Amino acid sequence: MFKIAVCLFALASGALAASIGQVSTTTEKREIVPLLKFETDKQPDGSFHFMYEGGDQSFRQEQGVVENAGTEDEALEVSGSYRYIDADGNTVEVHYTAGKNGFVPVGTIIPGEITALAKAAADLPKVTEEEYKGRKGRSQDVEQEAAAAPKEKEAVVEKEVLALKSDVVAAESQVVPVQVVLDAVPEAEVKPAVEAEKKVEEETKTA
Repeated sequence: MFKIAVCLFALASGALAASIGQVSTTTEKREIVPLLKFETDKQPDGSFHFMYEGGDQSFRQEQGVVENAGTEDEALEVSGSYRYIDADGNTVEVHYTAGKNGFVPVGTIIPGEITALAKAAADLPKVTEEEYKGRKGRSQDVEQEAAAAPKEKEAVVEKEVLALKSDVVAAESQVVPVQVVLDAVPEAEVKPAVEAEKKVEEETKTA
């Protein structure tokens, strides 16, 4: 009995050791990327700047500047760039701007069509707050008119149908039955006429 217990304990210990060894061999070790440089600066007006560079050739920098401070056109204009090495060993670098007129990226992984569209959108004239409210109001008016149009059309159609029905009823009420009575022709008048026709036919034959 004691020998059996010792054997079971040995088997359990071996299984436990094997499982622990398996866990240690599958644990992934990740390389720690050293931070070579880091800068940051924040201003009370909202302007900022930051930059960092890693030992794996990664890099990013960004700055934001408040324009037209204290006015209705106040906006934070941001510009920056980033760089890294992809899985294939290629250097990826992107530059961008962001502000009131949108986000415009330019880089090795950004399709040219997207960059062109973003630049075109950014070059559009700026819309003031009053113009925006006016456009919004006109848009709401158009939506309300579009929503009311089907109802008005239904009302017009219903009126036309009612008018048509009333015309039909009026026409039916104006129909007057007419009875035509033909007076019978006396036999005395018919007989001479028939004889005269026969006489004419005989004369034409003999002629």
